[in-house]
Amino acid sequence: MMRSAMRFLAAAGLAVAVASGCADGGKKAPRVRPAPQVAVRTVDRIDVELRRSYLVSLLPGERAGVLSRVAGYVLRLDVDRGDRVLKGDRLAVVERDELDAQRRQAAAQLDAARASLVNTQDQARRLEGLRSRQLVAPAEADAADTAEKVAQAQVRAAEAALSATRTRASWADITAPFDGYVTRRDVDVGALVGPQGPALFEVGTIATIKAVATIPQADAGRITVGMPADLVLDGVDGVFSGRVSRFAPALDVATRTLEVEVAFDNGKGVLKPGMYGRVTLGIDRLEDVIVVPPRAVIRRGEGGTAYVVRDGRAHEARLELGRTLPDGRVEVRSGLAVGDTLITLGRDLVRDGVEVRTVPDGDQGN
Repeated sequence: MMRSAMRFLAAAGLAVAVASGCADGGKKAPRVRPAPQVAVRTVDRIDVELRRSYLVSLLPGERAGVLSRVAGYVLRLDVDRGDRVLKGDRLAVVERDELDAQRRQAAAQLDAARASLVNTQDQARRLEGLRSRQLVAPAEADAADTAEKVAQAQVRAAEAALSATRTRASWADITAPFDGYVTRRDVDVGALVGPQGPALFEVGTIATIKAVATIPQADAGRITVGMPADLVLDGVDGVFSGRVSRFAPALDVATRTLEVEVAFDNGKGVLKPGMYGRVTLGIDRLEDVIVVPPRAVIRRGEGGTAYVVRDGRAHEARLELGRTLPDGRVEVRSGLAVGDTLITLGRDLVRDGVEVRTVPDGDQGN
């Protein structure tokens, strides 16, 4: 039943169509294609800041690997990773038995040198008295004076040696080089350490955090100390403001890039060394220029074409193009004037002289 009804309706529709065709003499009215619809915006001159972003990892404002200046085994660790330390605070203790023995030996040598000095001074005084009475030869008295001066020099040398051993003995106490935090601990009690490494700790400051960006050669000439910078981190809300603090005087020969250090205040402690993000720098500024979205331009070598609307029709405009901005927009040096109605969407639907219908381009960013 259902199939019969459907066949009936189809046959009825066909009959009506045939009847309609017969009624108008079998002729169809010509179909008029509507004018293509395009999105447009008004051309204007603006000031544009050129900003580029670079990948960075955060580093402490200052950091130092703390080594032992003497060879020996670690006896005690007084701090661990994450601890706050002040300059001069003891971090660890290395055995000092050998250093103490050297200090005692230097002290004994100083005592011997002082005793020898007292003896030579007494002898020089006796000979001086005898020389005044002409009971000894002048040469013998002069020799005694020389011996006294030598003994004095030996005392000074022994005092310096004792001071040096005391200083070396103090090196057994590993201390913090500046105020900061222990960011890494690399040894345990019992480890053998020495001046050649390994480092016992890494101490860093986080009141100021720095990021080192590698700037390509094309942008390197526009970098200046004090230039403002914005930092965005993965997983951290907000934008952090900083400034370029320093950069290398030469580019890396292997990569042709310039290392630029950017400093950020970290009074609230939100920034952590090792975090990953992007630093954005305003490397240049274009003033009073015409820029258009890339979708509005058909590139032909260093130039290009675009379409503008005049009196309801599309007209091709030949353009002289300038630089391409980081966001993709293109600088137009000639070919467009302020007030022109530029086709930004639908340029593939038109040809020179074709009538068009226009709507405002709602995406003003590009």
